[in-house]
Amino acid sequence: MSRTDWAPIIARAAQIVRSYDIPVTLRQLFYRLVMEQLIANAEGPYKALSAKTAKLRRLDQFPPLFDRGRGVLQAECWRDPADALSALAGFYRVDRTAGQDVSVWLGVEKNALAGLLQDWFDGYGVPVLPLGGYSSECIDREVKDRVRDDGRPAVLIYAGDFDASGMDIGRSFIDTTACWAHTERIALSEEQIETLGLPVLQGKPTDARARRFVERYPEIHERHNFGQDGKGRRIPVQVELDALDPAVLHDRFRMALANYWDEDVFARVLTQEDADLSTLRELADQLAGGAA
Repeated sequence: MSRTDWAPIIARAAQIVRSYDIPVTLRQLFYRLVMEQLIANAEGPYKALSAKTAKLRRLDQFPPLFDRGRGVLQAECWRDPADALSALAGFYRVDRTAGQDVSVWLGVEKNALAGLLQDWFDGYGVPVLPLGGYSSECIDREVKDRVRDDGRPAVLIYAGDFDASGMDIGRSFIDTTACWAHTERIALSEEQIETLGLPVLQGKPTDARARRFVERYPEIHERHNFGQDGKGRRIPVQVELDALDPAVLHDRFRMALANYWDEDVFARVLTQEDADLSTLRELADQLAGGAA
């Protein structure tokens, strides 16, 4: 068996990351390389890609990848009140959704992709909801309470994997919370998988929802027929949301959000925020001057 020549693969990987003006995760990069048929869709190449890019990133020889799973934890502190006010001015913001007719939530099945959504849409101030699989009673209650206290009709724009559980997780959450005026699943769909040529994997026939999933989507299971397992159960397909080009995922969320977003109202809110920031900076300058 010939050994993989990683040099051209890593060079192409770096080109892919630099081609985006939005953050990209390791798994999204991996699927781009799989779709270009540069590496196999398997655990071994994924781990090798992770190790090789991490080594180069530590040497500043590979562009950064998105990873919000780790960080240094330490309480904030300031030299004096003037320093504290100056710091507040650096991150102060009003509720940027104020005045909008509806409360828009952006939901995603995976925690890592929720971090990307925060980076992409932080400027709008909309809540981002990482389900991380089937949601818990705690998150269900928090969402329902927030929607109720907000008072506006709530809209959920959601994306998840195309597999037996991924297609059910959103439904389960929506049914359990029962607080949405409208919900919209923008990915993944059977049509997107075929149109974009996304990698189709073997799912888990042991999943309790597998049989119903196969019955609900017979066409894709005929096109990608993985047969049966040792117990005669049909092997379902599985397509991960990470396989979707991050730029495409970003655009899908952006276009869906635009259907509910009033840019004129948003502009007025930002104007008020700028005025508040000017006040904070003036107070910080006055305190700094008094201390001097």
